[in-house]
Amino acid sequence: MHPLRKGASGTFLAALILCTLLSPQAAGESPLLRRGMRGVEVAALQERLVELGFELAVDGIFGPETEGAVKKLQEVLGLDPDGIVGPLTSAALDALGELVVAYTVQRGDNLTKLAQQYKTTVSRISSYNSLANPDRLLAGQVLYIPTKAVAVTGPASRLNFQWPVQGTISSGYGSRIHPVLQVRHFHGGIDIAAPEGTPVKAAEAGRVIKAGSMGNYGLGVVIEHSGGVTTWYGHNSKLLVRAGDLVKQGQTIALVGRSGLTTGPHLDFRIKIGDQTVDPLQWLP
Repeated sequence: MHPLRKGASGTFLAALILCTLLSPQAAGESPLLRRGMRGVEVAALQERLVELGFELAVDGIFGPETEGAVKKLQEVLGLDPDGIVGPLTSAALDALGELVVAYTVQRGDNLTKLAQQYKTTVSRISSYNSLANPDRLLAGQVLYIPTKAVAVTGPASRLNFQWPVQGTISSGYGSRIHPVLQVRHFHGGIDIAAPEGTPVKAAEAGRVIKAGSMGNYGLGVVIEHSGGVTTWYGHNSKLLVRAGDLVKQGQTIALVGRSGLTTGPHLDFRIKIGDQTVDPLQWLP
């Protein structure tokens, strides 16, 4: 199945409605949706899941089929696959809603040009908008363009990350005892141990939005990618980029160090969707 359902603006607007329903800013608190619940919120959730490529009925009933789709989504994003749409899953859905761009056609536009601009393909734009004649675009026409990060049911077709540094994973993602403070906390990334001075490379192309001292995170770099996804690189000994720089995948952006609160040289690598961290091991090759 194509990762996105063939549909027009109605289903896309339903996705935007879901993002509003699930937005902590709009509701004050993210709603909790789980198996056994019914109603318009569940129907909106189902619409959004179908839009992202899952096959299920949009009936407003949170049954085993919907729960299974939510669990699969959570697994792909590196979240706890409990099948419950709580704050983390809501935030992920909200961020994923930004991966489809509404574009107003300008005179002289064509699908090849737009596909190159948004790093997608002509067939994906055509299928998503159900275009009868892909070769004929009208000025003022609105197209919904799925970027390369939108295919949630096929993780490999999202951003194609590479490892930022070669080394040993000394600490994984999730709950752990802090190596310095000796208290249990949630570790939002993975620690990759490597000799001091080892080149740290951009996991994917993007724009540097932060570069400098970040408290306990030490000398850090944050790179913004498409769809509200950012990568974080911490505890470096030296930074080789500045905020505003455009970087290529594999470009050396820093050197491994032990700045900040740490016991030895390593890279603390993190991936975020919006403000929420996800397990990098679910995204790396």
